[in-house]
This record gives sequence, structure tokens and C-alpha cells, in this order.
Amino acid sequence: MVHSLKAKLTVYFSALLIFSLGAMTLLFNLTLDNLFAHYANDQRQRQIQQIIEQVEEQYLPESQSYNIDAVEVIGNAALQNGLIVHVQTRNGEVDWDISIHKAQECQIALQHAEENMHSRYPSFNGAYSETTYDLSSDGTLTGYLTVGYYGPYALDDDALILLNTLNRVTLGLGIAFLLVAMVLAFFAARRIARPISATVEVTRSIAEGDYGRKIETKTKTKELASLMQSVNEMSETLKLREQQKRRMTADVAHELRTPLTNLQSHVEAVIDGIWEPSPELFQGYREEILRLTRLVEQLQELSNLESGQIILHLEPMSVAELLEDIRLDFLARFQNKGVAFELDTTPEGLAMVCDQDRIKQCLTNLVSNALRATPESGIVRLEGRQEKDLIQLSVSDTGEGIPEEHLSQLFERFYRVDPSRSQQTGGMGIGLAITKSIVEAHGGTITAESVIGKGSKFTICIPLQSV
Repeated sequence: MVHSLKAKLTVYFSALLIFSLGAMTLLFNLTLDNLFAHYANDQRQRQIQQIIEQVEEQYLPESQSYNIDAVEVIGNAALQNGLIVHVQTRNGEVDWDISIHKAQECQIALQHAEENMHSRYPSFNGAYSETTYDLSSDGTLTGYLTVGYYGPYALDDDALILLNTLNRVTLGLGIAFLLVAMVLAFFAARRIARPISATVEVTRSIAEGDYGRKIETKTKTKELASLMQSVNEMSETLKLREQQKRRMTADVAHELRTPLTNLQSHVEAVIDGIWEPSPELFQGYREEILRLTRLVEQLQELSNLESGQIILHLEPMSVAELLEDIRLDFLARFQNKGVAFELDTTPEGLAMVCDQDRIKQCLTNLVSNALRATPESGIVRLEGRQEKDLIQLSVSDTGEGIPEEHLSQLFERFYRVDPSRSQQTGGMGIGLAITKSIVEAHGGTITAESVIGKGSKFTICIPLQSV
């Protein structure tokens, strides 16, 4: 049988509270019994000491005996406290024992002490015992006092009533606290279970494909708040991923549809005799096929990069030489467009360990995009520098800039800032995604920043390794 979290928490909290209160009550009772046992023993010792002092005061030096009438009064008073007194002079001239004079009363007193103890402690193992004390006068031994009692200790009526009253009060308070605690446990369990139940409900919806749904319940519990935030972030991420997947499917279909449609229409025109086969016509077919081939190759490359199937060939290389190679590759294109191309490598002799071909591919893509975005008389700047334990390679331009809302999506597949998707305004929208994957394969990062009207800057950061 499956029970709800709230029910389980309520049971667990209640069981813990019952155990805690039970343990506290038991500990309290044991402590209380121990205190009363010490109290009874101390009280008996005080009473016996008082009897000794009272009997010694009744000694008559001239007759070397005791005032028997006074001793009898002392003995009767002691009997009220469950003490059996026997007074005897040193030479035996006086031998007064209350157990002889009042045997029945002594038996009743001892029996009452035993009943008191058994009413409180049914398994109490007590017995009658006697202790003898010396009596003296002016430092001289005058006799002996024997005190008998039920022990090892006994509670009188007042102490027994007080102890039982305290136990009843403790039990009543324990039950009251337990009821209050169970109510508090119920509400605490419900408070803890509510955000968890909301989280379960949302995660179930996410599992069923309802991406983007968020947990609205609030909690002040740090761990639960962190869990709920993680679920909300996961839901939002899955929603974006789903949107990206759908957009990518549409983008791939679009990228394939255009050249395939062109090829189909042209071939059908040739089949129908509308067009005559010619080298120029087949050259157009070849260009469309090459475009499809490049798209498929880029998609395959991106898939291999993201799955970690690409092996990097790491080797030391000069940053200045890498940037100069790229400048030479683009020199003619920059001159034809009338855009200045600047290089800056700081410090001189800067080197890094990387896959040279892959990093050059990244920079080539960034420079190509920067050239496309920069108008005539503009400037594209390629920089390489060391910042602490990182090698920074950046490409900046003085183009129109990229709107801020597009910056976070620039490195997604098929994403273009220009929604027209025109061949003249950009490629197939995979280059930046490939660039990001290559950089991350090196353990690095790539970021983009832009200001409308002033241009954009892309920065690659690669961890510095020993060369």
C-alpha cells in the first residue's frame, strides 16, 4: 500500500514525539524516584541523629541511668516515623525496648512502611534492619541506641502523596504536550509535503511533454526552494530545447526544400523539353548539390563535435602566426570591400596548445561574419592576448551591431539575426554553433557582445597549457 508523503511525515513526526516524550517522562520519573530515595535516606539519618541527641540529654550522671519516662516519649515519637527504638546503658542497668512495650504498634508501623513502598514500587525488595549507635555524656560512653526500620529506605505518607501527585501531573502534561505536538506535526508535515507534492505534479506534467510549466508554490526551506528552482529551470530549458528542436526541424526542412525544389523544377523542365540540356544548366545543378552537401557535412560535423567523436590534435602553436595566416587568407576580400583588417598580438611570442586547424576554422568563421557585417571604410580587428591563465582570441567589427535580444541565441543551430534567411545576408546558420562546439571541446568558452551602431565583438577563451 502506498501512502502519501504528508501521512508518512505525520506518522514519523508523531512517533518521534511520542518516543521523545516517553523517554523524557521515563527519565523524569527515574530522576524523581532517585531524588526521593536520597531524600528519604537523608531524612531518616536526620531523625536518628535527633533521637541520639534527645536520648543523650536524658542521661542522669548521678545514677548512671536514663530518664525512662522521657526515653519512652522519645521512643513513641520515633515510632510515628517508623523507627523502632531500643535504649540500653553500658552496664545494662537500663534496657528499654519499644518493641517489647508496644509490639503490636511496632508491627503496624513496619507493615505500613512496607505497604507504602509496594504501592509505589510493586517489586521493591525491602526488609527490617537495625543499626546500633553509641551514646555518650561529656565524652564518656554511657550506653547504646539501637534503631530498627524498614529499608533500605521508606517513604512516609506525605512524600508518597507528593510523588504520586507529581507523576500524575507529569503524565497529564505529557499527554497534553503530545496532543499539541501531534497537531503541530500534522501542520508541519503538510507544510513540507505541499511544495514536494507541487513539484511531483509539475514533474509529472513535464514527463508527459508539458514543457515550460512552473511550480508556483513558495517555501522557506532552503533545500526545497533549491529543488523547486531547479525543476523550474529544467522545465524552462526543456521548453527552449523543444522550441529549438522544432525550429531546427523547420530550418533543416527549409534549407533542404529550396535547393531540392530548384533541382526538381529544373529537371522537370528538361524532361518536358522546355529547357535544353547545357553546361550552364548542369553547373547550376552542381551548385545546388554542393550547397546540400555542405549543409549535410556541417550537420554531421556539429553532431560529431557535440557527441565528442571528434579527436583534437593538440600541439603548440604561435598565436601571431595563426592570426597572420588568417589575415593573408582574407586580404583580397577585405581589399575588394574596402574594409580595414587590423591585427594585435600581446605579448610578442604568445603561444598556445590547441588543434590549430580547428581554432583556425573558428576564427575564419568569425572573421567572415565580421566582414559581412562591416560596411565599406569600416574596421575588423583580430586580437590575441593572455589574461591570467587564459588565451583570449577576439574578433571585433564596426558594423551595425546585434540587438541584445539575439545575443543569447547566436550560437544555436540555424539561428540568424536576419529573419529573411537570405543567401546574401548570411550562410546556413550553423557556423557559430560549430564554432562554439570546437571551443568547448578545447575546454574553453565563447561570448558575444554588441552595441547597436558601434559593432560587435566575439571572444574565445582557451585555457593556457604548458608549451
